[in-house]
Amino acid sequence: MSAGRPRFIPPLDLRPPPGPGEEPVVWFQMPDGLEVGLRPIHPEDREALSEGFRALSDDSRYHRFLTPLPRLTDAQARYLTEIDQINHFAWGIGLRDPGGGLRGIGVARYVRESADAEAAEIAVAITDEHQGRGLGSLLVRALAVVAQTHGITRLTGVVLAENRAMIRIFEKLGGTTRSSGAGLVRADAVLGGQGLCNLGDAACTELVRVADRAAHPSNRHRGPDGA
Repeated sequence: MSAGRPRFIPPLDLRPPPGPGEEPVVWFQMPDGLEVGLRPIHPEDREALSEGFRALSDDSRYHRFLTPLPRLTDAQARYLTEIDQINHFAWGIGLRDPGGGLRGIGVARYVRESADAEAAEIAVAITDEHQGRGLGSLLVRALAVVAQTHGITRLTGVVLAENRAMIRIFEKLGGTTRSSGAGLVRADAVLGGQGLCNLGDAACTELVRVADRAAHPSNRHRGPDGA
């Protein structure tokens, strides 16, 4: 495994192997050995998302929403989970539980901008205990893979100037940052560059397959080989 780069774990290499009917998850091993899975967020995640939000520290909530938000309202939770997976797409990231599902530890999403169909704003939230392990960077790269399949050519974000972790993610992608006033930074990254998805062809193919399955319910029974 290359230093500093997540390693894609093909479905056939997963131990224990996925059980019959188990929801498709894209697995990676982080440089520190942590194994994490990515899958699209769906409406059934609403309560889990709300619980995860309540578990975040005040600082993490503030970095994500740029306002001191104690909890998600029902309307906010629905907005974050009842999505079309094309103009609004979200990856959940988690650890494998004994039953074969995911124990969520973070979410990353893009939302296409209404004024510019080729641009999308992104947001990332990782539970406090798992921050600083490269998960945010992995999620943003995974978002970029999906975004490009839907005609999005630029990822943007408005973050607190003190949120150095998110700013570094954009910088590693070759993006630019500029002050947006009031302690905020506007970040932009053009998709298609060499740095945007260095996860490998096999990983990118699987990310697209799993994301496409979520966006098009008729593909839900399609396997890795297209069958």
